[in-house]
This record gives sequence, C-alpha cells and structure tokens, in this order.
Amino acid sequence: MTELWETIIRYVLVGAAAYAAGTIVQYRQFRLRGVSLLVPFVPKSSRNFTIVVLTLSLLTAFSVITSQVQQQHQSQCNADFQQVIRDNARINDEDRELERADDDLRGRRDDALDSLVLGLMSAPGNGSAVRLLAEYDRKVQQIETERRGLDVRRDELRQKRRDNPYPTPRCD
Repeated sequence: MTELWETIIRYVLVGAAAYAAGTIVQYRQFRLRGVSLLVPFVPKSSRNFTIVVLTLSLLTAFSVITSQVQQQHQSQCNADFQQVIRDNARINDEDRELERADDDLRGRRDDALDSLVLGLMSAPGNGSAVRLLAEYDRKVQQIETERRGLDVRRDELRQKRRDNPYPTPRCD
C-alpha cells in the first residue's frame, strides 16, 4: 500500500513542479540579427522566488520521506531474513541432535546383537538361548520405539523447514 501512495505522491509532485515551472517561466521576444525569437525567461519577482522555494521544499521533503520509508522497509526485510536464518540454524541443530540420538540407538542395537551372539556362543544349552533371544527382542523393540519417536520429530523438522523457507536475499 505504501508503494501506491509513494507513486501517487511522486506524480503529484512532478505535476506541481511542472505547474510551478509553467507559472514562473514566461516568453519574451528576442531579436537576433533581424530575426525575432521567443525565448523563455524567469522574471525576478518575489512571487516566482516563493514558488521555486516551495517546489524545492516539497521535493526535498518527499525525498527525505521516501528514503526513510525505504530504509525502514530494508531494515524490516533484513530483520526477517536474519530471523529465518536463526530459525533454520535452530532446526539444523535439532536435526544434528536427532542424528546423534539415532547413532546412539544404532550403537545400542549393535551392542544388543553382540551380546546375543556372545551369549548364544557361550550358552550351555539349558534354555538360556530362549532367554537371550527374548532379552534381545525386548531391547530391539525398545530401540525401535525410540527410533519411531525420532522419525516423528524429524518429520516435524522437515515440515518446519518447508514452512520457513529462505526468502530471497534481495528486498524489492
């Protein structure tokens, strides 16, 4: 909406400058080597000086206001861009933590498998194999439950990334 007002004000000021130029510029006949020419000139009067000063004041005020609006827009755009970068950095940190937790779960599963294999290799055959398999199954089920929680959290992070895309680095 501010761009619309800025454009309207710009056109009004251009029209005012053109009107001011039209009211203060007059034409005078000038003879040069026998040829009569119409030449524009500005008569020296306080009225014309006032019109010029007012026009220049309006143009200066508009320039200052326009630059201030653009500076505020740029500052807001920069702040938004920095916020998105911070948000995505937080998402990436959380994703790395989830990856570490996933690595830990894989390590725990591998340790459980190692324990099972060692137990089966050294089991005397008195039914401890069934107990070792049940213990391994319980550990793997617990690990898989934790892993599903990690997967849900990763899906949430993916959605956050889609919801917070990087804006274009240019503010137009």
